[in-house]
Amino acid sequence: MFDVDLAKCIFDVSFIGKPVGVKKPKSTEEANKPLELSLIEAYYLAEKGILKIFRNNKELSLEELKTVCSSHIPEFDELYRSYREFKDFGFTIRSALKYGTDFALYKKRPGLEHAPYLVKVLKYGQLIEPGDLISWGRLSHSVKKDLILAITHQSGLITYVALKWFKP
Repeated sequence: MFDVDLAKCIFDVSFIGKPVGVKKPKSTEEANKPLELSLIEAYYLAEKGILKIFRNNKELSLEELKTVCSSHIPEFDELYRSYREFKDFGFTIRSALKYGTDFALYKKRPGLEHAPYLVKVLKYGQLIEPGDLISWGRLSHSVKKDLILAITHQSGLITYVALKWFKP
């Protein structure tokens, strides 16, 4: 997003995106730059009517944008539904691929606090290896975060299971 005034407004209000060249802005004043958006963030803003996406000087419909997102992000529908729900709950969301999970959730925003939660999005009925569950739990514990499994159902319902490492 190259409109700096709109980018600053979006970042000030929702903390969506990252100002180009600023890893973790400590204040919204540092966000006086164009925003870098993930496809999920761009789709969210487009769905809310805040952002229009163009390709070859033609505005993409939400369905066309969803096709683009789905072609680049495996399991886009499941990831997006969880993203939208957490965003609508008021969380600031960042990618957590470096932790082996899908999202890091902040009650406020990066730069002001550490994310208290990591989220792994799964499909209902998806088989997971016990070692994967253990590694997600161990890693989340080692970085002092709780792990949330977001289990997406075909109906659109999402079941959340919070896991906290326990040492007897």
